[in-house]
Amino acid sequence: MPPSVVWSFYIGAAILVICVIYTVLKVKEWPPREYEEYNGKAEDSGKSEKSDWFTLLRHAPATFWKVGLVQFFCWAALLYMWTYVVDAVAETVWQSVDSSSEEYQVAGNWTGVLYAIQAMGSVVWATLLPRFKNTKMAYAVSLLLGGIGFALIPFIPDQYGQIVPFLLIGCAWAAMLAMPFTFVTNALQGYGHMGAYLGLFNGTICVPQIVAALVGGLILHAVGSHQYSMMIVAGVLLLVGSACVFIIRDKQK
Repeated sequence: MPPSVVWSFYIGAAILVICVIYTVLKVKEWPPREYEEYNGKAEDSGKSEKSDWFTLLRHAPATFWKVGLVQFFCWAALLYMWTYVVDAVAETVWQSVDSSSEEYQVAGNWTGVLYAIQAMGSVVWATLLPRFKNTKMAYAVSLLLGGIGFALIPFIPDQYGQIVPFLLIGCAWAAMLAMPFTFVTNALQGYGHMGAYLGLFNGTICVPQIVAALVGGLILHAVGSHQYSMMIVAGVLLLVGSACVFIIRDKQK
């Protein structure tokens, strides 16, 4: 295993541990009595009866399901990126699909750099999202840019030109990490069981990836068994997700 991979895991683990320790030491939780003194009793205090997850889902607000539909297309697209993008970049830029070749190894290393560029792009885009007056428009535009980015990957044979698609994908990534939970938490005001609902909402991240993994081989075969074609599939999925954003009814606090 290349030293760059080994050290990236060590550094990532160190950052995670430091962040957890910092959060535990610096973030203070209010005692319930003090919280009620300053904020009043929780709105869901009358709805604290126990409910199973099926009952909660049955009574979930419509926004919960509409955002979940957007999530389905987004996370299916991301799974196909994580699964096929190294081969897509290798075949598009280095014309190699042989995992034992030097060109393929170079492509793998460069894809790691592209992931870092994607992350930096998402940070920059996240600072611009609050400037949008319309939250749904910000969400839809972000996914649209990400879809375009995915679709561009097979058509840019230049190593450095691949930076552009990954910056666009970073725009979608920034929105995917923040906006879905914003819509859902706003819609859940007054419903009670906020923590349980947010836990169930996490299913809209893992279930799409399970479904996408199950059908991924069939889709790959249908698009000619070229893994770069799966980037176009991922782009189409994000474009569909972008269109679905407009069925969400945003309930502001």
